Amino acid sequence: MRALILNSSNIVEGTNNSVLSYEFAGGNINLRKGQKVALASLQMYYSTFNITQANRNNSFSYVWIDGTTNVVLIPDGFYEIPALNNYLHFVMVQNKHYLETSTGDYVYLMTLGINPVRYSVELNCFGISVALATTNTWTLPVGATWVLPTNFIVPELVVPPSATSNFGLVIGFSQGNYPNSVIGGIPPGQTQIPSYLTDQQFLSTIVPQVTPLSSFILTCSLINNNYAVPNNLIYSFAPQGTIGEQFTIAPNQLVFIDCLEAQYSRFQVSFIDQNFRPVSILDPNMIIQLIISDVNDNLGL
Repeated sequence: MRALILNSSNIVEGTNNSVLSYEFAGGNINLRKGQKVALASLQMYYSTFNITQANRNNSFSYVWIDGTTNVVLIPDGFYEIPALNNYLHFVMVQNKHYLETSTGDYVYLMTLGINPVRYSVELNCFGISVALATTNTWTLPVGATWVLPTNFIVPELVVPPSATSNFGLVIGFSQGNYPNSVIGGIPPGQTQIPSYLTDQQFLSTIVPQVTPLSSFILTCSLINNNYAVPNNLIYSFAPQGTIGEQFTIAPNQLVFIDCLEAQYSRFQVSFIDQNFRPVSILDPNMIIQLIISDVNDNLGL
């Protein structure tokens, strides 16, 4: 058997660290019938962002109580639901769309949270009026360009259509406004149709896909796996740990796959996701060890 090591020096430029190329030092080699390849081990960092422009899931909007629509454009990164909630509030602070308590705390009228019992994302939209703000001694922040409404008005989260953004898949909401209403009229006398007397709460209607990556598929151009799609699949594995952590894949038993009989000067190893799409790996530090068997090796198969 022969062991081959691929590392960051093998990464092909312009592939987002997802394709590695290995050049045989001794020139061309011939792989014959009966030779096989297996993944012996892999070490890498979990560094694939879930919210990106490339994934088309980085934008949504909300309708504020004055009827204006405000776009939320999320920078590329790895966001779980609490981080998405924090970024929504960050944008609201930039837009002066919040209130302040008498002690200087911020009051947000929209939150995203996790409901683990229902395996859902929970959206809370809180209504506001002059009377409610006065009762709680809430005031507008300095520089706000909106005014407190006379009527009880609830802000809305706007989930864009899939043709525009896949953000709805992240939180498990289909296209639409939550709540689904129309805010019209001139502030502070604007109205909401239908009108609401209480705060509004919503749960995901589809399973949230907070990260579109559930599994890495490793392919190798040396092999011909007649029983797999794609036929150069050598191994698959789920990301381990949390973002930024290093993890190791070391199969308890080597899974040998038939080589594709040919003469090679080089070969490639690639990472794709569970839907066979290229993935972007931020951290190039990785080590992949492959084993190539000889024809007469006893593999215990």
